[in-house]
Amino acid sequence: MNKKIFLFFPILIFMLSGCKDNNPVDEHSPCPPIDIVPEPSYNSPVWHPSGKFIGFNHTPLQSITYPYGKGCLGEQHFRRDSTGFWLINPDGTNMHRIFPYTLQTPAWSPDGNWIAFVAGAQIYKMKFTGSTFDTTTLVQLTTEGRNFFPAWSPDGQWIVFDSNSDSPNGMNFIWKMKANGLAKKRIAYNPSEGEIRMPNWSPNSQNIVHIRYLIDVFSSEIFVMDSNGTNPIRLTFNNTTDNYPIYSPNGVKIAFTSQSNGGQPQIWIMNSDASNKSQLTVTGVDASFGRPFSWRPDGQYIVYTDYRSDDWTYDNGTLWMLNPVTGGKKQLTFNIKTTK
Repeated sequence: MNKKIFLFFPILIFMLSGCKDNNPVDEHSPCPPIDIVPEPSYNSPVWHPSGKFIGFNHTPLQSITYPYGKGCLGEQHFRRDSTGFWLINPDGTNMHRIFPYTLQTPAWSPDGNWIAFVAGAQIYKMKFTGSTFDTTTLVQLTTEGRNFFPAWSPDGQWIVFDSNSDSPNGMNFIWKMKANGLAKKRIAYNPSEGEIRMPNWSPNSQNIVHIRYLIDVFSSEIFVMDSNGTNPIRLTFNNTTDNYPIYSPNGVKIAFTSQSNGGQPQIWIMNSDASNKSQLTVTGVDASFGRPFSWRPDGQYIVYTDYRSDDWTYDNGTLWMLNPVTGGKKQLTFNIKTTK
């Protein structure tokens, strides 16, 4: 055999194998680094005070493709023209869109006649007619700073929220205001330590549960304080990321999300005095795209977004219902795979 031809074959084989190894669509290629996470099709479930239906943000997922192979990250394809705020019955029936825009951290008023939400870092409220929203009643409640996580007082007269308004270091602290946006007052402020956020009122109006970031503590911990902002008491000491504390409707329990370093956020529950902590979920919940869960008004169930940041399947990012006593779960919504 010609010596030049003999030398050419191994070079050709090396070039071909090199091309194959670097082809991103080859099923045997190593997965590229994950620099994005899947977007849940459902987020911010919030049970209406009547208990008859659940509101949530939703963008229908049309399909998922896998350009790097099934074991790698995928590409989601959504029906963006159907994005909006939707309602569904607790048995999974009558799912329909009532508003063509999503509502960030939505919160129903106790009588169910209004919904408060965030848009552009400002808090708004809008009247609910029982079947849809009356956009002529839209009211902007805040105008200064960056404002988040509105929560109504049990009598519907006040809204607590966190804001960086009048904060020299730009950190967010807890404020309250009348339901019409007047009488704004900062009630929790400690700039020498860290932010104080995510307030939620107790059913008896006496306390506000929330999170705080402390000096020399890895991440946020859960606290409770009097409704005027005094007497803060620390409830968690686990040095993990604890967020979204919400009282049960009878005030006996507090549910919250907790995320250990490198793990998925999970729903936990404890007594209002911080005793008897237990983990309710193991598969993961959404704690990045919206409110992760909501109590049913009678406290018998929690609706939540089941979500993992590394799961590119059709089962990811759907709504589930959880019995906080038995741990029993039931899937409420589904991502329907289509061929289009």
